[in-house]
Order: sequence, then C-alpha cells, then structure tokens
Amino acid sequence: MSIETVSWALSDAPDVPPQCLAVLIGLANHAHANGRAAYPSQERLAHYARKSVRSVRRDLDELLRLGLIRRGDQRHTAFLPADRRPVVYDLATERRRPLPGALDPFAEPQSGRPTEAPEPVDNPADAHVLPVGDRADVHDRTTGRTRPNDRTHTTYKPSLTIKNHPARVRSLRGAAAARPTGAALPARGDQCATHLGQPAHNCACCRADRLAGEVA
Repeated sequence: MSIETVSWALSDAPDVPPQCLAVLIGLANHAHANGRAAYPSQERLAHYARKSVRSVRRDLDELLRLGLIRRGDQRHTAFLPADRRPVVYDLATERRRPLPGALDPFAEPQSGRPTEAPEPVDNPADAHVLPVGDRADVHDRTTGRTRPNDRTHTTYKPSLTIKNHPARVRSLRGAAAARPTGAALPARGDQCATHLGQPAHNCACCRADRLAGEVA
C-alpha cells in the first residue's frame, strides 16, 4: 500500500470516469510509491469496488484507454502459477489535474483549525483565565519541580518516603486490639514481651501502636 498513489488517485488523477474511480483506487492501494507494480487480482478489485468481475474488466479497459494506467513489468508475478498470474499495471502518476482555488488548503477549513468565533462566556470570571500557552511556568506537584509551559511532562520519580495511610493504621489498630496480650504469661525469648504469640523482632501489634502514635 502506498499513501502517495492513493492520494494521487483520489485527488490528482485527471479525467477519471466516476464509475472507474473505485477500481483506480484499488490499483493504487497495491502500487509502489512511484505508482508501479500494482497487480491485485480482478476478484480483489471487484471486492473493493462492490462490482462484478466483468464490470472491473470494463473499467480496466477504460482506464487503459484514457492513459491513466498502463501495462507494467510482468516479471513481478513470475513467481505465481501461469494460470493465476494477474496483470501488472503501472499508474500514470505523472499526470495531474490542477487543484481548484476553492480547495486550496489555506482557503478550505481544515480539521483542528476552527474558523468559527468562540462562544460567549457565561461566567464573566472565566473570561480572565489565561490560555495555557500564556501562563507562567507550572509547578509540578508530582516531582516538586517547576517546568516551563509547552514542555514534555517531567518523568515521574516516586518518593522514597513511606507514608502510612490512615485506613491502614486503623486496620493495624484493630488487629492489635483483637490479639490477646501476654501480660499474664511469661514470654519466650523469641516472642514479644508485650504481645503473646508475636515474634519479638517483628511484632505487628507494637508496630501498630507506633504508627498510631505517629498519626495521632
């Protein structure tokens, strides 16, 4: 597929009969960027154009007569069986029609370039909001840096400081309250002296108490 040849068939090819346009676009869809070596089968062209194979043959003959296509180098299909080789066509991309003045890209509205006047602002306070391009440098709260407008967003760098969410602290508090303390029984050497059943080096209840104190 070549965008250049499809664009030529749509916009620049001169004197294309309307009934032959779909077949010409189908050929352009299979041609190289220079318009050569297009060899889709007639069945595929019929599928593109929503026509019968007989109608496609008539369209190809008409395009040949008008000089919009010509027979190309048939060696491009030499790798196919002889009874299944489609005809190789070259498109006459050197032929171009002039662009009407009404279709000049600067005269015709383009996508992304609105031509209508902006709608009135309902809230007068919104009229004082500056466009993004006119604002001063923006402070990036993600990285704590100031970046100029119209620049690529600064790469996110996560903070290494661990912050405990209040919901997690409440969950740890509940776990500490639900666990029985070991005040009535002597603690083993590898268990927490305050909370029975918790490892001395990693007691969840003690950790919850510390976190609760930090949050409070």
